[in-house]
Amino acid sequence: MNEDTQMLNPQQVAEILGVHPKTVHLWLRSGKLQGTKISYRAWRIPRSALDSFIQSNSNTRLGQPADQTRKNDGQPDTTQHSTKTKEKIPEELRTGEISPQSKMKHYIWDIMGEQPPGK
Repeated sequence: MNEDTQMLNPQQVAEILGVHPKTVHLWLRSGKLQGTKISYRAWRIPRSALDSFIQSNSNTRLGQPADQTRKNDGQPDTTQHSTKTKEKIPEELRTGEISPQSKMKHYIWDIMGEQPPGK
C-alpha cells in the first residue's frame, strides 16, 4: 500500500500529531479533518487527508522556512498589532483601574469590533 492510499486510525493520527485521540474524533465529527466512518465507532483517515489537514493548519507556508517570515533584521514583525492596539485601548484600561479580566474582555470586544454591553 503506497503512502497516498494509506488509511490511519484516530489513535495513529493522534500519535503523529501529538494530541489526544478524543481531539482527533472531535476534528472528524466537526469536519475539520476528513475521514471515513467505517462503523458506529470506527474511523479511518487517508494519509492524504492528514497531510492536507497539517498543511491547512500550519502557520508557515509550505516550502518556506519560518525564518523568512521575520523582518530583515531578524526580529519578528510585531508592529502590525501593537500600534493599533495601544491606540484603541481606553485610558482607564491602561492605567490599571479595571481588573485584568475586564481588560481582556474590552480588548477582545475591540478586536472583534463589538461594543461592550451597556454602551
